[in-house]
Amino acid sequence: MTIDSHVHLFFEGSDPEEFFIGCAQAGVTIFGKDKPKEDHQDARQLYEQQMDILSDKDGSRLIREMDKANIDKAILLPLDFWLKYPKAEYTGISIKKKNEIYASVVETYPDRFKTYFGIDPRRKDARKLLDLAMKKWQPVGLKIHPTAGFYPDDPICYPLYELAMEYDLPILIHSGQEPAPMEAKWSHPMYIDTIAADFPEATIIVAHCGHGWWRQTLDLAIMKPNMYVDFSGWQPLFNINPDYFWEPLRFAIDTLGPWRVLFGSDGSMLDVFLSPKKWAKAVSHPSKTTEIKFSEREIDIFTQKAAKKLYNI
Repeated sequence: MTIDSHVHLFFEGSDPEEFFIGCAQAGVTIFGKDKPKEDHQDARQLYEQQMDILSDKDGSRLIREMDKANIDKAILLPLDFWLKYPKAEYTGISIKKKNEIYASVVETYPDRFKTYFGIDPRRKDARKLLDLAMKKWQPVGLKIHPTAGFYPDDPICYPLYELAMEYDLPILIHSGQEPAPMEAKWSHPMYIDTIAADFPEATIIVAHCGHGWWRQTLDLAIMKPNMYVDFSGWQPLFNINPDYFWEPLRFAIDTLGPWRVLFGSDGSMLDVFLSPKKWAKAVSHPSKTTEIKFSEREIDIFTQKAAKKLYNI
């Protein structure tokens, strides 16, 4: 069994167009890093091409990719960037509707998916919507994305965390790189460390292990037993230098133990860099791309057992 602990669904109106264009601009730069800027593909063209391929409102595309990759289950994570672009919000779907769409995908494929509830804690109805979601479809966690413009330790977020704790929900917080016009500074792991300190009984998951802040993330997490990390969204760096993925993963398992380290893809956006099939295969067979050693037990826990235990799958 393989469990992808970090997946998103994208489709027309799911997120602000500015976010997608920012992702495309980062993508053309990475793909064209060996070319002068004037020879890069047009970002809007890439955005339109990829949305045609990756758009997946009902989860059917994701199921096909999971089947190819032998990924048995996935944890869905709704994003909420709309308060970053208040004018754009009226062109997309409401965050309530977006979470309902995610829940409907779980209802269609109950043996393959579980979903978080994703929301910006600054929304006045954030607690009400989480409470409603728990009564209607029981999400398995709370997802927040600080790069929308808030620090996760802002007191305005605490009422939502308190409700999540009442429901015994893990809280997954983005940390690390993010394309313009989003700003990574809001998601530095030191602000997440405050949450782990203020809510010692809560399970706090640092998404992406903080990407370039992975050393800081692990240095903080070793002193906070309630902090977990996931290694999703590392495909571009893996393509450039596989050991830049394997070294942080090895250090994470050495410092935290394998049970607090989760595998993820950050699909479907990252599928353009490495297909889920190739990503899952690479992670399952480290010796093919690195001399850094992992035991079969460690990889087994990382790719499935840690998430299975955390989410009671």
